[in-house]
Amino acid sequence: MSYWKAFAKKYPSVPFLRVDGGSIFVNGVAEAPVLNRWTLEGTYRCGLDALNLSAWDLPVWQEMADLTAAGQIPKEFLDVPLVSANVTAKLPNFPRLQRYVIKEHSIASGNRVRIGVTGLLYDPQERISRSEFEIRDPQAAVRQVMEEIRDKTDYRVVLTDMDIGKAMSLAIVVPGIDLLLVAHNYEVASEPQQVGDTLVVIPVNEGRMFSEVRMNFGPAAGKAQLVTRFVPLDRTVPDDPEMGELVRKAQAEMEDLRKGKSLH
Repeated sequence: MSYWKAFAKKYPSVPFLRVDGGSIFVNGVAEAPVLNRWTLEGTYRCGLDALNLSAWDLPVWQEMADLTAAGQIPKEFLDVPLVSANVTAKLPNFPRLQRYVIKEHSIASGNRVRIGVTGLLYDPQERISRSEFEIRDPQAAVRQVMEEIRDKTDYRVVLTDMDIGKAMSLAIVVPGIDLLLVAHNYEVASEPQQVGDTLVVIPVNEGRMFSEVRMNFGPAAGKAQLVTRFVPLDRTVPDDPEMGELVRKAQAEMEDLRKGKSLH
């Protein structure tokens, strides 16, 4: 948050989008319910422009929705821009899913640029219940979305949790994808790769750094020169006071939970 605020202060006339490829929650540990509740609040307060619904996160979103329906979590925390080209929830209380979002911003040339963002969930082993969710073939689904938004947008972004090999294939066979963000729990920083007309960006996991893509548009809004870099979230990036307080509260609750366990 502090980096985004500093960027906005330094470049007040430069628009930016904050997107996330998903896999934000924790699974398989006793502390998961507490950690995920705080992660949900933090994600809500970050004000993302788009967040991919990943296979890893889907069951936790379902759990968060159930807790919200029971009055245990504020309803507004689910007001997060979840996007998915290939998932439709059949459950009545699942968080709202959008096939895509389109953001329009003014640029230095005086033109306006329209950026479309969609997401793809990858579940080749079909671990997600098909009676509760309709999950379409990722390639066919994103191809349909690209065709649908082609004339509505100047630049198109796809967020996904599929592995890099599948993502590369997607970039080759589906036209119209300008930026493909692959959130597949990679631990080592990998340089972005250009695959045809598509830039493939691979963020590092666990929030240790984020990937920044700067787009310099010429007279034609759809043509952009790209500059990419990793921004380490270390001590050089000061803590945001509001988010820092949220982290302290989360840590205190986790510590109380651990102490409670040690007493039994």
